[in-house]
Amino acid sequence: IILAWSEGGSLGNIFDPLVFKEILSIFITSSILNLGKATLDIIFNWRARRTMEFMVKLRYVLKFILAAMWVVLLSVTYAYTWEKPTGIIRTIKNWFGNGPDQPSLFIIAVVVYLLPDMLAAVLFALPLLRRKLEGSDYKLMRLIMWWSQTRLFVGRGMHESAFSLFMYTMFWVALLLTKFVFSYYVEIKPLVEPTKDIMKFPINHFRWHEFFPRAKGNIGVVISLWAPVILVYFMDTQIWYTIFSTLVGGVYGAFQRLGEIRTLGMLRSRFDSIPLAVNDCLVPVETSDARRKKGLRSNFKNRFKEMTHEDKEKVAARFAQMWNEIVSSFREEDLIDNREKELLLVPYVADQGLRVTQWPPFLLASMVPIAVDMAKDSNGKDRDLKKRIENDYYFSCAIKECYASCKNIINDLVHGEQEKRVINTIFTEVEKCIAEDKVITDLNMQSLPDLYNKFVELVEFLKKNDEKDRVAVIKIFQDMLEVVTRDIMEDQLPSILESSHGGSYQRPEGMTAWDNEYQLFQPSGAIKFPLEVSTEAWKEKVLLKK
Repeated sequence: IILAWSEGGSLGNIFDPLVFKEILSIFITSSILNLGKATLDIIFNWRARRTMEFMVKLRYVLKFILAAMWVVLLSVTYAYTWEKPTGIIRTIKNWFGNGPDQPSLFIIAVVVYLLPDMLAAVLFALPLLRRKLEGSDYKLMRLIMWWSQTRLFVGRGMHESAFSLFMYTMFWVALLLTKFVFSYYVEIKPLVEPTKDIMKFPINHFRWHEFFPRAKGNIGVVISLWAPVILVYFMDTQIWYTIFSTLVGGVYGAFQRLGEIRTLGMLRSRFDSIPLAVNDCLVPVETSDARRKKGLRSNFKNRFKEMTHEDKEKVAARFAQMWNEIVSSFREEDLIDNREKELLLVPYVADQGLRVTQWPPFLLASMVPIAVDMAKDSNGKDRDLKKRIENDYYFSCAIKECYASCKNIINDLVHGEQEKRVINTIFTEVEKCIAEDKVITDLNMQSLPDLYNKFVELVEFLKKNDEKDRVAVIKIFQDMLEVVTRDIMEDQLPSILESSHGGSYQRPEGMTAWDNEYQLFQPSGAIKFPLEVSTEAWKEKVLLKK
């Protein structure tokens, strides 16, 4: 306002001695604001005065006294810089006597007043020096720290690097410089000439003259003209901060490649490269720099596929901890619900019996039903299914994990010796077909959806784990055995039946194969249900299969 009010309203007027002397009054304004801050500190902490230590109370009182002294000292010394003062400056000079002008005294007072800020700026620019001073035991250093920080200040000794502080300072310098230039040329300067014209216009009769008894112009119009501009002046810093943070954040994010993965399809296609990238970039390793450079530049996805199972487990376990913490924080911040959290989490408990790499359920969702339908419609030709398995890594993982988990669950539930022989024979035949690549050609996949639906029902009962459902679980096991032996593995039925009777099975005349099979799973110890102890691994396994 002082610059805009000067003759011509140019920024170059700051070099004019009279204008510069008026601008020096900003230090008085600063001291008044510090006094207000010290006063508010006392007011806001007044109720806690009984629990405060004496040294804390002393600091509040000394800061208030010092702030008040600076207001008086700067005002008085500033008044003596003017030869022919007017207004409040003349009043102050009359109070303290019309002595000789001492402009240098005010400059010295300003330099002393700014010394703490200068010291803070130096320490801000040199974080290493600040860290050493904050940890020093010298009495002078402890006195300075006591004056500027509380004894329990949590940020003591914790500072960013010098480059980070420099970039942070440049951000705010650019922001405030833009704000001041805009405010000067758009908000302040255009109002100066209209204000001067309004004040020149004489008014002889005031309706409410008692509010401004000495006013010579229409001060009410001036207030109504400037009040909105002053409010905007104090508020638009937030607007400029929003603009600058958006621009700087966008540029920084572009260099950091943030937002490169924008769709679920892109996430699925790149997710299997994340564990190895996290292991190479974030996990400390004992390898050489050449290995690290190789890890950063090589193809993460291919490297992960080529690793041994033990190495995959180590990498996946490290990644799972970090990924699950991220997903859990999303839930704590209410960005996702419980169902979404379950789909995003990597299985917490590693199941050594599966011998497969487990991925979050959202990557494998709906792939097993698709594989079942494709197998059903294959008609003995596995070309389409093979092509899908070869081209989609997660499709292959979903099939392997589903088969391994189903086998694991069934083996955990079935405890009867005769039943175990039947189950083991079935799995042996299936794995033989898998090894010979004859699953589609040797097995009848038409009834695979029925087996899939029965297993889904079994998982629902396992979730409830209720004694009342034992009969239903036995019936499901018998139905699954019927589907496998009568429909899917029709050609292998005699050998399976013989293994279930110790190799000496002979079918009596008039009795079908299923008449004797149906007695399987009936004894009390044949199936372990309900489960007496459900471990976290078991619960997680059942939930994921659902």
